[in-house]
This record gives sequence, structure tokens and C-alpha cells, in this order.
Amino acid sequence: MEFDWNKSTFIQGKAPYCSGGQVDHATEALVRSAVHDLANLFSGIRGILELSDPRRPLSLRDRARLDAILSDGMTTLERARYLAMGILPDAILESGPDWRCKLQEELEPLAVVFRCEFEVVYEGELSHDHWLGNLLRGYILALSRQILPYIQGSRVGILCGADQKEWRLRWNPAASIPESLRPELAARPRDISARWALLVGGSLGANLTAEDGVLLARIPRF
Repeated sequence: MEFDWNKSTFIQGKAPYCSGGQVDHATEALVRSAVHDLANLFSGIRGILELSDPRRPLSLRDRARLDAILSDGMTTLERARYLAMGILPDAILESGPDWRCKLQEELEPLAVVFRCEFEVVYEGELSHDHWLGNLLRGYILALSRQILPYIQGSRVGILCGADQKEWRLRWNPAASIPESLRPELAARPRDISARWALLVGGSLGANLTAEDGVLLARIPRF
């Protein structure tokens, strides 16, 4: 049977190519979030190209912004894939200096897109300076992306602290918990980054609070 796209009812929660012609609410919400984020990505690319001179190569600044937008888009696709499959990356302990170096590199696309600078530092004993690899870095990246639209200023500090009981992450400045991460606003639309922050934060047992212009995430050690 040939599928007629003009008669598609996917927007009403039905998908003829799915078993039984139905798609559950969670899947539809995930698809909507991914499509919304990718539309923003293409808008960003288009904006760069429209403002550049087509007769000349891209400037270094525009090339850096284009690379950052594409990197952000690839991250969105990777997270959407994990969310669709219901799995998470491995949580392998890494040494603090190497882990923070990778974190600083992975924050760079956000720094370019939002025109800010991240400062990542550690506070605590060296014996406790081991962190949950890619999983925790992904949580920090996703949470940072939710915070940045509300931050005023060009410098964002991320203070990493640890002891034998927990890891602590402090974003400064960050006046409040973003609406997209508040449990009481669960019905509002969320982008892939917010969904990722909530999923990974929940899996890690993260407790998020805001006080005196600082956002604090406390994560118990396993």
C-alpha cells in the first residue's frame, strides 16, 4: 500500500508507518523537540550565509560560528538517538585534569554560539578528583545550554568540587533554575538539551538548587 503524505495524521498522534498506526505521546514529543532543534540549527546556518559576502570566503569569525552550530547540531542528534533508544553513555571514572580539559573543549561550541567564556576550576582534595567521564560532561553541557540564555555577562564560572560522598558543580552567575528543568513545569515543551539534562540528572541522582546567584548540582558518588 502506497502512503499518501497529504493524508498524514502524525500531528494528531497517528503514524501509518508505525505498528497499529499509532505513536505514543512521549515519542511524538521527542520527535517534535528534535525537529524544533534542527530547525534552529538550519536557521543559524542560514543567518551566517545571508550576512556573508557570497563572493568571498567566510571570515574566521563566521567560520568559527558555523563550526560551533554544526557541532551543537551533531550533539543534538546524538542525544536524540540515546533518548529514542532509552540508553545512556558509559559512566567511566576519569582523572580530574584530563576530564576538565575535555570538558573545556566540549564547552567551546557553546562559548562561540553564546559569545561567552567558560572558566572550569576544581576545589577539593586531589584524592577525590575523579569524575564520571562522558556522562557527567554531557550533563554539564546540557545544563549549561539551558542556563546561558538567562546569564548576563561574558564569563561563566563552573566550579567543580568533590569529597568522598559527592560531586558538586556550581555555575556562577546563574540566578535561578531554568524553567525547562523545573518539575512543576513538566507539561511545557522542552528541547533535546533540556530532556537530556533531566534524564541524565535523574540517573545520577542530581539535586539542583539555586541560591545567591549560583546554581548548584550535588551528585552522590556511587
